[in-house]
Amino acid sequence: MNAKIHAAIIDDGVNTGFLNTHLLYNVEIAHGGVEDGRILNHGTLCAAIVQTYFPDVVISSVKIMNHRKGNAVQLCAALDWCVKHGVQVANISLGSINYRDRGMLRGAVNDAAMAGLIMVCAAQNGGLLTYPASFANVIGVRCDRSGILAAGQYTYNADTAFSSGIEFTAFARHELVGATGEVVQCPNSNSYAAPFVTAQVCKVLQQSKRVPSIEKLKHILHKNSYRPIQDTVLPVMGYIHPDWIRSAYVFKQDSVVESAAPYYFQTPYEAQLPCAKVATVIEQAILREQEPQNATNKAGKRIDDLTDTMVLLGEMEPVDLQEVEQLAIRYGKHVVYISKKQCHIPMLNFSSRHLRWWQQEERFFMNQEETIAIEDSHIPLICIYYYKDVDILYFLHVLRESFARDGYQSWIAADQSAAVLYDMEYLSPSAAIHGLQKLITVAGTMAYSAYADIVILCVEALDITDCTQEQMLSGVDIELSLMEIAEGECIQISLRTEQEFLKEWFFLNLNAEDIDRFYTGLEQLLVN
Repeated sequence: MNAKIHAAIIDDGVNTGFLNTHLLYNVEIAHGGVEDGRILNHGTLCAAIVQTYFPDVVISSVKIMNHRKGNAVQLCAALDWCVKHGVQVANISLGSINYRDRGMLRGAVNDAAMAGLIMVCAAQNGGLLTYPASFANVIGVRCDRSGILAAGQYTYNADTAFSSGIEFTAFARHELVGATGEVVQCPNSNSYAAPFVTAQVCKVLQQSKRVPSIEKLKHILHKNSYRPIQDTVLPVMGYIHPDWIRSAYVFKQDSVVESAAPYYFQTPYEAQLPCAKVATVIEQAILREQEPQNATNKAGKRIDDLTDTMVLLGEMEPVDLQEVEQLAIRYGKHVVYISKKQCHIPMLNFSSRHLRWWQQEERFFMNQEETIAIEDSHIPLICIYYYKDVDILYFLHVLRESFARDGYQSWIAADQSAAVLYDMEYLSPSAAIHGLQKLITVAGTMAYSAYADIVILCVEALDITDCTQEQMLSGVDIELSLMEIAEGECIQISLRTEQEFLKEWFFLNLNAEDIDRFYTGLEQLLVN
């Protein structure tokens, strides 16, 4: 590649006087000049860090903040600008902790990543989930608070990579020398760890013959890090949520129970899988999509993006999964495998191609010392017990929309791995009472880190006593049970509070109007 790498600083502006360099572009999406007129504003320091560790950088400034405030719309516009103006790497030492911004930012990030933009993003300093830093299609960075790393060092963290999407921890207390010789010491902040990693990304691009995929880039950074983990399997393959999907094929086994809830991504092709020749059916779908694309490409016209992921719903034979794996390698597709119990371990050659294989994890996502009691977080928690005949994912989808309409940020987790297809979280189930208590604790902690207003944890009911206070569960404000009665002719919703308040609803079916009427009563109870 060219010796010069084009990097954009998406921030509050860059003052070129300190850098002793010119900007290729100086764009203001949020107008008002460099932040407060100060020479050493936030964006200038970030640009200086990149320049210090990678002098061959060509810098552009995309200003989206005034007085350290911006919004998700401006960040999305900045990413679009970067794609249209040939930026190779974007340093984003900012982000949103607002769960409502997640969908908008995820879409913009995935579009930019598909177009080839590499994004290095800082996590929030307080440890809350940060967007876009927590997304799979960016490189998430936090600073070293242990004092282990020295100047010029960074390391990979497998635990935080899985739990929060923050893959790298880097030194942040940089000593910068300005154009006139003045020396500036950066504070230990995630904001100043990210541009150091941005510089490392620029070095990798400078040394690469072609632009690596985001997965391969993370792998290279891992290998070049301080004390890299000596693993034979790519260590960055694990993701708590498959949030990278823009467009996916969805293939279902006949036994799969479908939900009326909409997927969070586009689905140009959806089909039932036969018992035999599974790989053949999938490959035919891929080839049908590629045919018009190939013809358009030969004509020299712009082609639309191809589907990036294959979603498999239902239990599949091991030999079929191996064949799907080979198809993913051949056609450059990621895989999301949704099953109740069955797992598949991709072969090493799948890892070496830097594709993603997501399936349910049967472990919790944080250590005990990282959890907090839900009652200490002051976030109301609703525990829902549902019976298998109820379309619980649709119920949760409409309930979430109702909360959002009234300005509440709800964090929803279910014990169905398919929940991730509907922009909800998956927590592995446990039949034991102490297991449910642990689920409640983990859900409360994760919702707290997501800065949510309300937590909804949903587990399948094995017995009618699941929806009673007899289990002595702590941290639960409201318990609900959803079940079909009278041989499926009616849906019953039962509600119980900590104060033993009881109420029941009966609906002929759970359509959007019924669920919204239920929400009205629930919201009044929570407010009062």
